[in-house]
Amino acid sequence: MNSLYTRISARVPENFTNPTKSFKKHVWLSVFGLLFFIGLYLALTIWFGLLAYNLVVDANSFNGHFVNYLLAIGFGFLSVFMAKSLFFLNKREDNPIYRSINEKEEPLLFDYLYKLADEAGAPRPHKVFLSDRVNASVSYDISLVNLLFPSKKNLEIGLGLVNVLNLGEFKAVLAHEFGHFAQRSMLLGRYVYVAQQIASRIVGKRDGFDTFLAGLSRIDLRIAWIGWILSILVWSIRSLIETCFSIVVVAERALSREMEFQADLVAVSLTGSDALIHALYKLQIADQAYANSFDCLNEELSEKKAVKDMYILQTNYIHKMAKTLDDVNYGKSPKVPQMSPEENRIFTSNKYNPPQMWATHPADIDRENNAKQTYIYEPIDDKSSWELFSNPVSYREDMTARLIKTANIETEFVSNEEVIKKQDNEYFNWTFLDSKYHSIFFGRFPFLNFNVPEELFQANVSSQSVKDELNTLYPKKLAQK
Repeated sequence: MNSLYTRISARVPENFTNPTKSFKKHVWLSVFGLLFFIGLYLALTIWFGLLAYNLVVDANSFNGHFVNYLLAIGFGFLSVFMAKSLFFLNKREDNPIYRSINEKEEPLLFDYLYKLADEAGAPRPHKVFLSDRVNASVSYDISLVNLLFPSKKNLEIGLGLVNVLNLGEFKAVLAHEFGHFAQRSMLLGRYVYVAQQIASRIVGKRDGFDTFLAGLSRIDLRIAWIGWILSILVWSIRSLIETCFSIVVVAERALSREMEFQADLVAVSLTGSDALIHALYKLQIADQAYANSFDCLNEELSEKKAVKDMYILQTNYIHKMAKTLDDVNYGKSPKVPQMSPEENRIFTSNKYNPPQMWATHPADIDRENNAKQTYIYEPIDDKSSWELFSNPVSYREDMTARLIKTANIETEFVSNEEVIKKQDNEYFNWTFLDSKYHSIFFGRFPFLNFNVPEELFQANVSSQSVKDELNTLYPKKLAQK
């Protein structure tokens, strides 16, 4: 087995990836917010339980007073309502689309992952899952046991990401995720995640308890009032939990921003300042192309046809968009300038949005400034990321089949050539998308501004040639704008 892994050749400053003062401050704010929420939640649960117990004890002292028993049942109900949300389990492999792979199946990939994790000073992934998405992420198997004992971290690798990034950019994205693996503050994230699951179950989930209350509120008026009162109390608890958890969310999001910057620096320390930023740029395009390929997949399903490999549609979309935009560099890795590369910026304003996999992350321009604040030059490996996989076509077709299976429709396969032709005809075979218009009509149908067809021909055309007229109307600078 020939390893594809290479270590960074540039010199990285000492303590480059150490947490900043701002990072540590937000860790403490998150801790205090989380402790407040957990303390309040447990206090309410125990308090309702104690009230129920004391009322039963007092009822026995007073020869079983009916009102005491009634109130005890009500408070006991509220205590159980609170406590039931403490018991849950979330496992990644429950998702039928995700595919678990191991070292025996993919020795080259796992050799790459293990060496990268070791160099990042991060624990090696417990499990590795392939998904259909443009994504790479850390996940846990979470239960209450994991509040006392650390849960092992799993790694998701999305094939929509692998299909677009070169090996150097893919390494940078993985290094970012391993930066999270190594963060001690991820322990806090686990508690926040558990608290979020509890809060969401209390606030959003409707189950047998709600059905019981609804039924109780609809029967005889002499009993229905009990259901009304309990319903009001349950609503009040939900509102209180939602309000209090918002404090945890605000603190955790502020910390999350700091964690992302620090994980980016881990990626920079292992791949240089450019690879991760190039990945950010290309992942926006990958998202658009993936969404289009997903649309094509659904259109075929509506005709009871099945696409074999949706990722060829993702690739084809990028190629066709390059022609539509008259931009030969569209979807390709940006060039690193030889002069003052540390001053070069791909993202020039806050209007650029993070790709879907990093939608909750800081703005791209902020991440680029963070990555290039201390510039580290490292050549980017331009080999295909698919070289890490033993049989790329098999994985792409299997993931496509898993998606199609969720539709529960009997289908027949169509060839890759046929589905590409249909994608071209549906989305790109339009005269107004010709490259000579420099994409000015992309997403804007030119005939929508006219009430009747005759208005299209009422414009006054000058005596100069049509070619010169077009050059005046659609100059090359429009493409940049």
